[in-house]
Amino acid sequence: MEDIARQKRHEESRDLRKLDLNLLIIFETVYQTGSVSQAARVLGMSQPTVSNALSRLRAHFSDQLFVRVDRGMKPTPRALSLLPPVTEALGALRRGLTFESNFDLATASRPFRLLLHDFSVPSVLPPILKLLDDANSACTVEVVTPNWERPHEALTNGGADVIMDISLHEQPGVTLEPLMNADAVVVVREGHPRIGHELSREDFASSRHAVLHRDMRLHLPTARQVRAAAIDRRIGAILPNAASLAVTVATTDLIAIVPQRFAELTAPIHRLRILPVPFEYPRSKVFLGWATEKEEDPGLRWLLNVIRSIFST
Repeated sequence: MEDIARQKRHEESRDLRKLDLNLLIIFETVYQTGSVSQAARVLGMSQPTVSNALSRLRAHFSDQLFVRVDRGMKPTPRALSLLPPVTEALGALRRGLTFESNFDLATASRPFRLLLHDFSVPSVLPPILKLLDDANSACTVEVVTPNWERPHEALTNGGADVIMDISLHEQPGVTLEPLMNADAVVVVREGHPRIGHELSREDFASSRHAVLHRDMRLHLPTARQVRAAAIDRRIGAILPNAASLAVTVATTDLIAIVPQRFAELTAPIHRLRILPVPFEYPRSKVFLGWATEKEEDPGLRWLLNVIRSIFST
């Protein structure tokens, strides 16, 4: 068995030696742009060079990887399976090789615009603001609410620098990097008259719930997971943002499903009790996104590395 495993590792290493790192970068860019010509423009290469690289990738993986459709190039199932490990590997290299020596927070003066859903704000905003305060920086931070029908559009039109999102929406010109895994929990107020330190499926179903507005509910997986568990959730209040949801749960007998990180940051403030979801609730993956053509901007690189460091601890 050990000999078989060693042989497999040898074969994998041999396959990797055949792959030029630039081929993976080209694969990622063609995937992101959905176009050979657009990928060539983003990478500063000729179109024949990108086409030749794509041919080498197809031969290596014995798959077309991308097929032509009316609006560009559509990834095959094999390309879809390759994207996460390729993006993660390239992201690790970029993080390790990035230097911010040409970006001085103390002398810089620029806005940082972040597309965040409400649940991410307590995680992201305080650490960034502390760095700005410590450096006495003239930079500012603006949290922008995404258009949930086209959440990444503001990245390409200059309306925002980065986005944190739980769904990988394909959009040309946008780089998406896996950032973290996200679990869900239930929050109730301390001293709840019916729910103590355990939450049964029956208590979950019989309680009234605080939820976010419709656009946010459609974007988040919560409603789908509750339906998949064959539970008819009783909605008691519809709130405009996560802050008002936390306050409502803290001052009523309503309960709510929220991301675990949000719960851990806000529970001490609002005296909330954190309980496991009483049914199978798959983990979500959070992505960090930015406009591909702007990734050499020193300020953007600084912001990306700060956000990565927040979620690496």
